[in-house]
Amino acid sequence: MDIMDLASKGIVKITKNFGKKIQRTSTAYPLPDAKPVVITGKKFRAGFAKEEIRPDLSLDRTYYIAGHGSGHVMEGTLSPVYIHAMWLDTGNDEGIIWISADIVGLTNIEVNKIREMILSRPEMKGCKAVNFSCTHSHSGVDTLGYWGKANLVSIPSDGKVPEYMEMLYKKAVKVSVEAYNNRKEGSIFNGRIAIEDGLSTGRRLPDRHEFLTRLRFVPADGSHEIWLMNIGAHPNSLGGGNRLLSGEYPYFMRERIKEEKGAEVIFGIGAIGGMDAKDFGNEDRIEEIKCQAKYYAEKSFEIADEKELQPEIKFICQQFYLPVDNNVLLLLAMRGTMSFKAFPSNCSELGVAMKTEITYMTIGSQKFLLLPGENFVSTVYGGFMDAENSTTGKGPEVNALPLADIAGDHEMIAFGVTNDMAGYCVPMNDFVLHPTQPYLNSTRDRFDENHYHETNSMGPLTHKFIADTFEKVVKNFNA
Repeated sequence: MDIMDLASKGIVKITKNFGKKIQRTSTAYPLPDAKPVVITGKKFRAGFAKEEIRPDLSLDRTYYIAGHGSGHVMEGTLSPVYIHAMWLDTGNDEGIIWISADIVGLTNIEVNKIREMILSRPEMKGCKAVNFSCTHSHSGVDTLGYWGKANLVSIPSDGKVPEYMEMLYKKAVKVSVEAYNNRKEGSIFNGRIAIEDGLSTGRRLPDRHEFLTRLRFVPADGSHEIWLMNIGAHPNSLGGGNRLLSGEYPYFMRERIKEEKGAEVIFGIGAIGGMDAKDFGNEDRIEEIKCQAKYYAEKSFEIADEKELQPEIKFICQQFYLPVDNNVLLLLAMRGTMSFKAFPSNCSELGVAMKTEITYMTIGSQKFLLLPGENFVSTVYGGFMDAENSTTGKGPEVNALPLADIAGDHEMIAFGVTNDMAGYCVPMNDFVLHPTQPYLNSTRDRFDENHYHETNSMGPLTHKFIADTFEKVVKNFNA
């Protein structure tokens, strides 16, 4: 037994004891079924605002680059990073705010803090929902805490900088209020385009869901359009050797669209579990992300056959408890590395759950699902491996239903890493852990494929609990 095996045994023991304590001292009160909120009117109105969220380098602080290995100290800036907001209503003062930031993610605890700050502003009294999407840039500042300096057994220290987090919160409020104040009347057009070979992956995924989607708000006064865009591709192509702050391909894509079309873009990633951006094969990684940005921008210009959406917004935001079986992430939470509140769970091997949420929404006839964490394509749109080809040798019958099947719409747009960063959602028949170092180190399956993603998943039940919650939401949505 090597040191990592011993470390793993120690982590399991510590976290199971913590779970027993949570079982004795805490209560998971039932979460009520949320009811749909409906906003209708005669005409859409939208507003947009953005602010830079570059860290203050005049402070004597160490900033860590998020998204690859721990302890990667930021050494400079490749591109600006931004926070964007879009206000949307249907002609009255009731509407929603949708925020997107060039960061790897936020926990639901931080998102709720931002919501409270925004909703306390008198201008935002008509705001019925605040949603926070992250572009999931792997070259942004650590906003979760995972990527501080690691110890000998790869457990990182807290990489967050309090001053940076406070600045992020304040900028979120600022852009939300400005987006509300900038609202204009206009029309929304919905479209998408297939991007065959527009994504890449290191895992055997039979269906990549290669689509780029766009909602295009066209102001009646002829001013700049606002585009809400979605692609299921990780912004991680600068790689683990990068030490420069960057928004990766989303930043350069937005800039190209602004230059070519004059449109402002709010961007969110889709089902990105195991999915990366198109591989152009450039050894120069900066050139690589610029090629990706150019490709996606130009594909968005080709969208045709758009459909005008009618001015109605309807949504349900549903909280639920998600079992936590990842002993390493739970240990980080226990140490205060990331924001986390533990609840007792009878479904988790550790006896612990976290509270998270999903939002199901329609804008006109277009369906959206706002999901915590990084969801594998198959968990959202289907395409499970059969028993012969699956990692575990089990068939798709052990998996929960794909979320698009539950919604009855495979053109539903999924936004991942939205309102919470709850790790990877991997289908159960493709979920494999290291036999002696579960969640601490990755393992290889019977096809000699690496299973890194499971080490950053809350556990094998994640898809089931999201799907079960979504079934209830859809029923209540359609009631």
